[in-house]
Amino acid sequence: MQKYDVERRSGRLPYASRRPLSALFSAMVLGAVLGGPVSAAPKQLNIPAQSLDRALAALSEQAGVQILYSSDLVRGKLSTAVNGNMEVETALETLLKGAGVNYRIENNTVLLTSTADESSALDLGATFISGQGMGEATENSGSYTTGLTSVGSKTPTSLKETPQSVSVISSQLIEDRRMTTLSEAMKMTPGITVKNGTYRLPKLASRGFGIDNVQIDGAAPMDIGSGVGTFYGNKLYNLAEYDHIEVLRGSSGLLGGTGDPGGIINLVRKRPLDQYQLKFNASAGSWDNYRTEADITGPLGFDGKLRGRAVVSYEDRQYFMDNRSTEEPFFYGVLEADVTPDTMVTFGASYARTHENGTGDGLPRYSRGGDLHLPRHTWYTTGQAYMDGYDEEVFFKIDHYLSEDWKLNTSYTYTYNKSDTEGIIPYGSVDETTNIGPYWWGSYVSSWSKQSVFDTNLSGKFDAFGRQHELLVGADYQKVTSRWRAADGMLGKGGYIDLWNPGASPLPTNATDHDYWRDYSPNTREQYGVYSTLRLQLTDPLKLVLGARAQRYKYEQDYQTKTAGVWSYQSKIRYREPTKLVPFGGLIYALDDEWSTYVSYAEIFKPQAQKLKGPVGSSSAVEPMTGKTYEMGLKGELFGGRLNLSGALFYTKRQNEAMTDPSYPQAPFSYSGSCCFIGQGKVISKGIDLEATGEITPGWEVIAGYTLNLTDNQTEASDYTSITPRHLAKLWTVYTLPGQFEKWRVGGGVEVQSANYVSGMAYDFDSIGNAINQTPYDFTQGGYAVYGAMVEYKVDDNWTVAVNGNNLFDRRYYETVGTSEYGNYYGAPRNFMLTLRGEFF
Repeated sequence: MQKYDVERRSGRLPYASRRPLSALFSAMVLGAVLGGPVSAAPKQLNIPAQSLDRALAALSEQAGVQILYSSDLVRGKLSTAVNGNMEVETALETLLKGAGVNYRIENNTVLLTSTADESSALDLGATFISGQGMGEATENSGSYTTGLTSVGSKTPTSLKETPQSVSVISSQLIEDRRMTTLSEAMKMTPGITVKNGTYRLPKLASRGFGIDNVQIDGAAPMDIGSGVGTFYGNKLYNLAEYDHIEVLRGSSGLLGGTGDPGGIINLVRKRPLDQYQLKFNASAGSWDNYRTEADITGPLGFDGKLRGRAVVSYEDRQYFMDNRSTEEPFFYGVLEADVTPDTMVTFGASYARTHENGTGDGLPRYSRGGDLHLPRHTWYTTGQAYMDGYDEEVFFKIDHYLSEDWKLNTSYTYTYNKSDTEGIIPYGSVDETTNIGPYWWGSYVSSWSKQSVFDTNLSGKFDAFGRQHELLVGADYQKVTSRWRAADGMLGKGGYIDLWNPGASPLPTNATDHDYWRDYSPNTREQYGVYSTLRLQLTDPLKLVLGARAQRYKYEQDYQTKTAGVWSYQSKIRYREPTKLVPFGGLIYALDDEWSTYVSYAEIFKPQAQKLKGPVGSSSAVEPMTGKTYEMGLKGELFGGRLNLSGALFYTKRQNEAMTDPSYPQAPFSYSGSCCFIGQGKVISKGIDLEATGEITPGWEVIAGYTLNLTDNQTEASDYTSITPRHLAKLWTVYTLPGQFEKWRVGGGVEVQSANYVSGMAYDFDSIGNAINQTPYDFTQGGYAVYGAMVEYKVDDNWTVAVNGNNLFDRRYYETVGTSEYGNYYGAPRNFMLTLRGEFF
């Protein structure tokens, strides 16, 4: 039996013919040559109600059958849910119920025809074969949800059978909200907190803990490069490259390697389609924010066995802050080829070049934490500040079917990003009496980071004890290497800033020779491991999921400084973590066809190679932090699977965080190896996650989530809400008007969060940068709600125009709270975006 991959649009291929007689002849030949008889043996099937196109792909995936049909026949139609152990014919009858589509089996192939015109059997139009594969695209589905994800499993698994909290940001939602970067998508994701890590890069957190890793197409984990991380990544992840995003909350060590127990993100790339498609959009928004994007895909030859896709975008924008702008061209291309009936090869690349003006690092506050109440457009930098950078990515993937039930996946991704930055930023808190304090600071910094990740796994189904079970075994490898160098800071540091008239301040004088005096190189991490999951169907309603990962970890860093022209090492780190076993377990109980309940246990660990134990001179690092997540929940697929609901209770404990060892002198602040620390930090996070995603009624899509997060830092007498607020709620919904107004879609939503609390120690500086005072501070960013809306009009079959509005009530708030010295970022004022979108099939 020939297998095909459903990661393409609905998994349909190859492109047979647009002429009726040749299409039928192709179907007969393909059925006779490639296919065996359609099996009458019952199959265990689980196919949520969804677009008929995607449901047929899922049936072919799970039952191992070939299906021929016209793209026009299924366009815009919905399926009925199929769940249980049944024959293919019974499944087809259920799945096609009410869709106005008949089926028959000819020459070992399933042919679909219209109930209105049985003669359509001779008019297949653009005919495709649906087949097996991993994953499910959301493009052109019109839905805010999906039937299958792979973020917690690496294999196609329904949300209802994933025993952890998972959210999906679909292609339709990305279009409706006009999202362009990963950070924008995460702002819409239930349970995720997004803060500014730098002027450019975000810090992502869930349930009180950071998110360190991303997967791409479910492969090996990659370092997210969140600005203040170890590996100086500078990648924004342009969403023009991706079909949808999957987010798992909680510990993810089984498939995610090392990191915090916040979760992991899986970015699913756009794949070539087996029919021609062109998409174009152009947007213009507030503060001269312009973006254009073109996306073309289709078969390239060999009867559809070779397919391609190319995406280009160009962004030229300014911001509500003074003196800041961005220019970024982007390209993504991918080729896909069926080299044998059972083997598909994918190769692709992307490239982005970025020029930023106005690098900065947020706003200061009064030394005790009070708000300066600056105008929101205030941005302390000058025309001298800039960043030039580029990102490169190359990847390939091989999908090979060993048999009807077993598939081998192999993938490799290489990324390289480089940036050169002339930073000019404010530093220092503001004295309450004199209103002075911050001064100009910054330097020239050059950095680069490259990652190589490799993943191979075997997945399949087997029968034992009268039931069907699933097994995944695999191995992955990650290597991250980076270098960071800084030149001398600004000569004389430029003096104090006139806070209310920064243009009148004495401007800094940059060093012109870019003579480096600090250097982190090598700065390398390697981790590799083997992993496996076993999904046992213990009884008809009860499934047991067991998993484990065995991993090794290596980290190296040399830090040098230059004095009087001579380089000298300040620290050398050579860290090895022996083989560590990370377990996973879960139980899923199907209450009925729509509802299931689950419990799960997951772990993760994070080495602390830069935190050394005492005494001074020791080279022994504190043991890794460990995270453990306990979760129980209820999940539902309502209205035939078009609406996914979930509710979870979670409890996460992260312990052994490095803390200053009171037995030794206080360690200096350093990103390099420093002494002296002891692993005693403990943080507990517990709460509730609620989510609803999908279609409530025909034409009414919604994504909504609420998280109650109670986080307790048991090591310090401080609140932990600077990481994640106690209450976080997000809602976005879009409705297609009925009847004569069906060309109109209207939508709206709100993002609500409770207060953030921050405390620490502020330092005052003189005009040449010497610390002259230190003051404890604490302050609260009050809770806030930010509203948005959308109106879209379908001009004709090809063109739509939409207007999006954000922060409609012009709420003044800090999107990110930092310290009293820097790092406080206002949320954007009220703004609008006009988008023209064209689609040609």
